[in-house]
Amino acid sequence: MGRKIGAVVVGVVLWGVLWNGGNAVLGSTGIITVGEPITGVGVLLGLIAYSAALSVLAGWSAAAIAGVPGAMGAVRALAGVNLAIGIVVEAMYWSLMPAWYHIVFLALVVPMTLIGGRMKAEA
Repeated sequence: MGRKIGAVVVGVVLWGVLWNGGNAVLGSTGIITVGEPITGVGVLLGLIAYSAALSVLAGWSAAAIAGVPGAMGAVRALAGVNLAIGIVVEAMYWSLMPAWYHIVFLALVVPMTLIGGRMKAEA
């Protein structure tokens, strides 16, 4: 049980640290300005792709840490936690991006996390 909890915690922290780090890089290059609206379709699609990649990585990492059997239970828990966090964060930033961005962003969190977990669990 401890490994599964640790797997979820590591997945959440990994996703969050890499997301915030990526945003810091984008901010330092002037691609985005934190707290300002983001309307460029290319930037928004890039953020969605980055989020999807982070979800895959987090799911893979959680499965690796949780070990078999039961790895997918930890991955499903991670997907739920990250979705809940995502809903709160997207609601906070709702006015800064178009609705389609938030919907696609949130719609991909769970399936991409599960894909990452399956990639590791079935390897």
